[in-house]
Amino acid sequence: MSLHARVQAFIAATPEGREPFDGLACDIARHQAALVPAVARLFEAEGVDAERLRDADAIPAVVTDAFRHRRIATHPEAQDTRVFETSGTSLGEEQRGRHPMRDLGSYVAGALAWGEAHLWPDLPPEELAFIGLVAPEDLAPRSSLTFMLARFAERMASASYHWDGETLDVAAFEAATTTTARPTLVAGTSFAFVHLLDSLGDTRLPLPPGSRVMQTGGFKGRSREIEATTLRRELAELFAIPEAMIVAEYGMTELSSQLYQISLRRHLGLPTPSGDPFGYAAPPWLRVTAVDPVSLQPVAPGEVGLARFVDLANVDSAVAIQTADRIRLGQGGLVELLGRAPGALPRGCSLALEHLLS
Repeated sequence: MSLHARVQAFIAATPEGREPFDGLACDIARHQAALVPAVARLFEAEGVDAERLRDADAIPAVVTDAFRHRRIATHPEAQDTRVFETSGTSLGEEQRGRHPMRDLGSYVAGALAWGEAHLWPDLPPEELAFIGLVAPEDLAPRSSLTFMLARFAERMASASYHWDGETLDVAAFEAATTTTARPTLVAGTSFAFVHLLDSLGDTRLPLPPGSRVMQTGGFKGRSREIEATTLRRELAELFAIPEAMIVAEYGMTELSSQLYQISLRRHLGLPTPSGDPFGYAAPPWLRVTAVDPVSLQPVAPGEVGLARFVDLANVDSAVAIQTADRIRLGQGGLVELLGRAPGALPRGCSLALEHLLS
C-alpha cells in the first residue's frame, strides 16, 4: 500500500514535485520480483538482479500473452478486489488474459487525471452528460474499459447506456442525444459506433455545443472495419461537432494507464506536445518505448518498433509490459499506433514468454 500511495502522489504532483520515475518504477519491480514467481523467473532468465536495478528501462518486461497463462499478481487470489479480463475469446474462454488487482486506487487516480486532461479539460464534469455505447458496469464487471467509463460517468450530471455488449438500442440512443441540453461526452467502442452508423443511415443527431466523443478499441470481427480517419469524419458528421472533438483512446487490460489523442486539447488552444494532433500522449506515470522485435532493445528515434510500457500504476501485477503492438514515437514524444505485428508472436516476445513460463 505504500507503493500505491507513492504512485498516487506521483499522479497528483506537479512535474517539479514528483519523485524520480526510475526510482519508483524499480522499487515496484523489486516488490514484484519478490512476490510473483513468474516475474522472478523472468528476472533470473534475463540475468537481472532486482536489488541492483536503477533504470526502469532495464526492468524485464512481462509479455501481455503471459496474462493468459499465469497469474501475474503480488497478492493471493483471496485478496483480489477486481479481476479484469481481455475481451478476445477466439482461443476459448480459458485463454482470456486476466489482470488481478488488490487495490484500485492508483488505477482510478490515473484514469481520472488523464481522462480529465484530454476529454473534459475545459469543463467541470458535473456540467457534462454521459452517453455510453459500452455495456454498463453491472453487465461487464470484468471489463477495464467499462470500469473506467463508470468512474467518468458517476462524476457527470447524467449517464445513460445504450449497448449491452451485443445489442444496440438505437431508439433510446436517439432519444438521449436529442433531449440533452448539456454538452455531452459520448463514449464507445469502434465496433459499437460502426453499428450505430449503419443503423442510422442518413439520420443525423446534432449534439449541443461543446460536446465531444471518446472512441476506443478495434473491431475484432464484430462489425465492418472503417479506417480511423473515415470513422472520425463520419462521427463528426453524425454529431455535428468538429473532427478535433473526436478523441481516440488506447488502453489494454494488462495496463492500468491510458493514452489519448491530443486533438481536443489542441483544438481548445491548451498546451500540447508539438506534432500530429491525432497522435497519442502518454501520462507522466507511463513510459512508452519502441523496441526491436528480436532483441527487445530500443530502436532509433522515429523507427517502428514494438510498444513496451513501464506503467507505475501496475503496482499489483507487472510494472513493465511488452506488447506485440507496432508503434512509432514521433515529435514531442507522441505515439503513432500502427497495429499489431502480423503473424506469430515476434521472436523477442516469444523468448521472453518462454522464460517466464519455464
